[in-house]
Amino acid sequence: MATVVVIGSLVGGTGVAHAGATEIPKGFLLTERAATAGPIVEDEEWWEIGNSLSRQLAFNPCRTKAKPRDGRVAMRTITYSTSAPSGSGEQLVLYRSAKSAQAAFRKLRADLARCPRQAVAKGGTGSRFGYVGKPLRVGDEALSVAGHFYKRGKREREPAELEVVARRGAALFIYSDVGNGPAAGRKIVNQAKKMTKKVCDLPGVCG
Repeated sequence: MATVVVIGSLVGGTGVAHAGATEIPKGFLLTERAATAGPIVEDEEWWEIGNSLSRQLAFNPCRTKAKPRDGRVAMRTITYSTSAPSGSGEQLVLYRSAKSAQAAFRKLRADLARCPRQAVAKGGTGSRFGYVGKPLRVGDEALSVAGHFYKRGKREREPAELEVVARRGAALFIYSDVGNGPAAGRKIVNQAKKMTKKVCDLPGVCG
């Protein structure tokens, strides 16, 4: 059976920087303008914007359902879905300190190592879905994750899901893409790089 290797992320920015921002300004996320404008093609694409603090992180490899209690003070999640089916997502989470954000990132990285594969039903077969993560030089620490279907221990060539999880100071942000192929990886990495700079405009986030 193929082995899913999860590589630890880069570690940095361990200082405690208390976040002065307790809310995310309207229109702050990169995809928010498009999401607010609504669908381009009716009944073919859908946007959702939510500010719930009790929502799980957009990347949740262990399918955790327990209510999060990780020191977050503000959160915004934007999802885009199409009838293709395909989709993408953007999530920004502000924590009370850089230490709390780092702990959340560390837990997510541990979950990725603990739950690399999940059983799934795909066309009535006993397929499984697995993640492979590697460090990414974005912000203080980051991971690039690819999700693949496995059948009889063999990984399908093209990733079905791509994720970038990054932290800068007291902020954690996640960009995801489903069903748009490997080329979408560059797009979500660039989005994460933009947010790495943008999030420092919020008071106290970057120290």
